Amino acid sequence: MIGIALALLIAGAVGGFNYWKEYRNKKLEQVATLVYLYEKGEISREEVEKRVKDTPYYAYFLAVSGEDPSKVANLLADEDIKGLYVEKSAYMLYELNKKREALSKLNSIHQDSFNYPSVLLLKAQIYEEEKPHEAIEIYKKLQELYPGSYFARISQARLLELTGDTSK
Repeated sequence: MIGIALALLIAGAVGGFNYWKEYRNKKLEQVATLVYLYEKGEISREEVEKRVKDTPYYAYFLAVSGEDPSKVANLLADEDIKGLYVEKSAYMLYELNKKREALSKLNSIHQDSFNYPSVLLLKAQIYEEEKPHEAIEIYKKLQELYPGSYFARISQARLLELTGDTSK
């Protein structure tokens, strides 16, 4: 008798779990469809935002709708992806000639981040006008840390233009 009750309890738990999983997948599919319809221009931003606000798709929706990358970064848990949005935000600040703010954002990205080479490259570009010595040091560091890479080649070209010298 206890064995039957235990079997029924386990079956009920498994069934409940499967129902919950199916329900969650269906809800996520509905949200993904809304974002897709927004991207196609078939529904308004306000309508989608209201319905995706508390879902895993909210950060993605904000990114595709042109929201400030800093806001998107604040919603992300994955540090690598977050770093991309922080870097994008810094680049936008740089484009607006808000160099100190851009540098502050870039300084929050650590050397173990996969986008660190591009962060260094942007830092060097920011420093070129006001602190060329800092830019030169960063370009040399890029050559040293990432020899033979795209970033090393760009650094070599920038060093040639800034100093006439491509040596480390």
